Amino acid sequence: MVNLLDELYKYFGFRQFRPGQEQVIQNLIARHHTLAVLPTGGGKTLLYQLYGAISHQRVVIVSPLISLMQDQVSRLQYLGSKHVVALTSTLDFKQRWAILTHLQDYQFIYVSPEMLSNPKVIAYFRQLSVGLFVIDEAHCISEWGPDFRPDYLRLGQIREQLNRPLTLMMTATATQQIQKDILSKLGFASQDVQKVVLPVDRPNIFLSAKMCENQKSKNQLLQSLVSKLNGAGIIYFSSKSQAEQTALTLNRQTGKRVMAYHGGMDSQPRFRIQQQFMNDEIDVICATSAFGMGIDKDNIRFVIHYHLPSSIQNYVQEIGRCGRDQQPSLAILLYEPNDHYLQTHLIENNFPEEGLLQYLYQHPDKLTGNDAFKVIKYYYDQHYSFEKIQKTFRLIQQHRLTELNEMLAYVEATGCRRASILSHFNEQISPTLNPKYCCDHHYDFWRSWETFNDQYLKKTPITNLKSRSNWRTILDRLFLLKN
Repeated sequence: MVNLLDELYKYFGFRQFRPGQEQVIQNLIARHHTLAVLPTGGGKTLLYQLYGAISHQRVVIVSPLISLMQDQVSRLQYLGSKHVVALTSTLDFKQRWAILTHLQDYQFIYVSPEMLSNPKVIAYFRQLSVGLFVIDEAHCISEWGPDFRPDYLRLGQIREQLNRPLTLMMTATATQQIQKDILSKLGFASQDVQKVVLPVDRPNIFLSAKMCENQKSKNQLLQSLVSKLNGAGIIYFSSKSQAEQTALTLNRQTGKRVMAYHGGMDSQPRFRIQQQFMNDEIDVICATSAFGMGIDKDNIRFVIHYHLPSSIQNYVQEIGRCGRDQQPSLAILLYEPNDHYLQTHLIENNFPEEGLLQYLYQHPDKLTGNDAFKVIKYYYDQHYSFEKIQKTFRLIQQHRLTELNEMLAYVEATGCRRASILSHFNEQISPTLNPKYCCDHHYDFWRSWETFNDQYLKKTPITNLKSRSNWRTILDRLFLLKN
């Protein structure tokens, strides 16, 4: 029998597991496919790294974002490891060929679902012995696959091509319906998978929302908040241009170091900004929703939403990126009436009009080579009739609009905000929660947020060089047997 605490200390230097971690590792050692729903900051990366270290088997990690993969790989390569790699679209032909022809030399392989859907790439993976197949941010199978990244829906087929390896699915939030959706789309029966599901509640995060009269008043309030709030923060936007414009304005007006971050930027400056934020060289990031996935920064003190999130599920994911050190933190949602129309417009424009859909079904050759039509092509290749795909898109669109209305109800709620969120996940508030830490229903944050800031955020510890060097020591131990 493996003593997991001994192994944890040997490779990571930790004396105890975080909640849920040990149970997941035990499941994997017993060869049980596992769905792990652990809150942000719960140490999901450790799950497959420790399993790989103990078993000495190859681990393939499907990850949704290039920046996330680069962040994970760069940390390991910086320490001199030669057994970790990421296959991404940023690689040129020669780099990709070099990796694929030496794929057997790597123990930890990060790859996107799109890359795995390439027949030439999957042919190389099929020659490997895969000890563990990891799907990070597994909620994307349900949230992104049907809308704009259909290769998530192919992961079940890919897993079959890899001879059904032991599989770990990980996410920070998933309603019971999304859990069912993940398993169904991957081809699992519910009895074939062990679940480790922890509560989504983060009691150290104070929840608040503010109805603003118009965008001008919202901008004024945002400027005031950023000027005075202590610690690092993220401001989320639905618009890339708005994120850039606001970052420039806040840089001039607040005295804080503020930068924009979004998927439209070149990978090199995007990665540089991410690292500067991690190293406390940037105070505030103005970002689109992708920023934060996999970011291991524990001293983020506040998350502000400038635009209305598309769903409660996404909102909980995003606010969970603050207060990972369990210290008091703030989640602040700013809302003005036009925000609802913006999100509605984004949802409606995410699906093709009936006329275009009909034309493409009559001319399927137009579907090839056009990324704008890749979702349609997926359903066409699955032999969906025109009527069936039309109905499918209509149902998905209606579901997204329903989720948006649930988010709006949260903003307009007159009762406890935490209770509103937790009911969405069939959970209840802990009876031990201090109401002053709960939400603006119990504690008038908007009349005294400066007091809250001074009392709870001022003395928040900042990540220093010592803690970063500790991470290097942990990784040295992790790869002790591989280098």
